[in-house]
Amino acid sequence: MSRPVIQKFLRDRRGSAAVEFAVLAPVLLSLVAGGVFYSRWFTVAAQTQNLASDGARAAVAGIDDAERNTIVSNLMAGAVVRVPLEKGATRTWRASRDGDLYSVTVTTTLPDYDLSRLIPMPDRHVTRGAVVVIPQATG
Repeated sequence: MSRPVIQKFLRDRRGSAAVEFAVLAPVLLSLVAGGVFYSRWFTVAAQTQNLASDGARAAVAGIDDAERNTIVSNLMAGAVVRVPLEKGATRTWRASRDGDLYSVTVTTTLPDYDLSRLIPMPDRHVTRGAVVVIPQATG
């Protein structure tokens, strides 16, 4: 190539916007996808914590552990309607007593999306718990 052709090629700015877009588009799309995935995760974490707290508060009304477990079980069954899950997600819960402490633990497992392999994400198993003090009856 002759020198004038190279000079003309270097001065030509046509298509520079397309090159800039090709470089910046993946970064922008990653930021948007990260925002969507993280907001979904934080929403599920808040819902899971609220369910655990609601279960622990509702358990206070029970006379004994069997009634408390029934109350929490009914609350979690109703949560399917009140706090719906997205397709592919699951929710489990566990209630236990240790002395004066009654705890409710709720775990929501999110589906694994293909795009989440491109963006670092928190664990898809969101576990939250709540504890209330229920003094044991004496006498």
